[in-house]
Amino acid sequence: FAGLISDLAFCLQLHDFSTGLLTGVVVDSGDGVTHICPVYEGFSLPHLTRRLDIAGRDITRYLIKLLLLRGYAFNHSADFETVRMIKEKLCYVGYNIEQEQKLALETTVLVESYTLPDGRIIKVGGERFEAPEALFQPHLINVEGVGVAELLFNTIQAADIDTRSEFYKHIVLSGGSTMYPGLPSRLERELKQLYLERVLKGDVEKLSKFKIRIEDPPRRKHMVFLGGAVLADIMKDKDNFWMTRQEYQEKGVRVLEKLGVTVR
Repeated sequence: FAGLISDLAFCLQLHDFSTGLLTGVVVDSGDGVTHICPVYEGFSLPHLTRRLDIAGRDITRYLIKLLLLRGYAFNHSADFETVRMIKEKLCYVGYNIEQEQKLALETTVLVESYTLPDGRIIKVGGERFEAPEALFQPHLINVEGVGVAELLFNTIQAADIDTRSEFYKHIVLSGGSTMYPGLPSRLERELKQLYLERVLKGDVEKLSKFKIRIEDPPRRKHMVFLGGAVLADIMKDKDNFWMTRQEYQEKGVRVLEKLGVTVR
């Protein structure tokens, strides 16, 4: 029912069923969009949910552009899947972007070989961290607004002051675009820096009391699906949670309204 469910909370609560999360913040980044959704005692908080219009396909497109600058011409449509596979195998998030850029310019330690489907071998270097950097610096792909780390910080700071510490201690990554090596540590680094600058006003001594934890479950690429499977098993004996084929044929997508889902 893609596109029919206007309440994002439903989708993200499927993630929560898969992890047992009761209170925390879900950072869900798939192919088309990234969402940040706080969850309190098992219920998502739609008024605090934030959206970043950068995700997997945008990073793949950016990687195509970066590889073109290196001299490798890929077609945006015909070669998209090939570049996506390069991205998933070689890309990572840099912990210190300045240091990564220096390594890329002055050494070859970041260069990796990749064999294309036609047998050609290409070399990929700085592009490995430059492509995912768009998640943290949207301006790189001409998208306005703050990156995922600052958006996450702003979301938590917008929550009730009594819940913020729990949110910082329970940040859960979900979706294929959170699978990059280095993403959790980079998020933690930026969150601590933002907290130091904007909340503690530069008081480094107080930063030691700031507790943060980012959970990156190994199967997070399919977390929403896994959560749906768990939810389906829990609700298998609740008739009012299910629809029959006949109901769908008679009412169409409007049958979802009996589940409390808003249909546009």
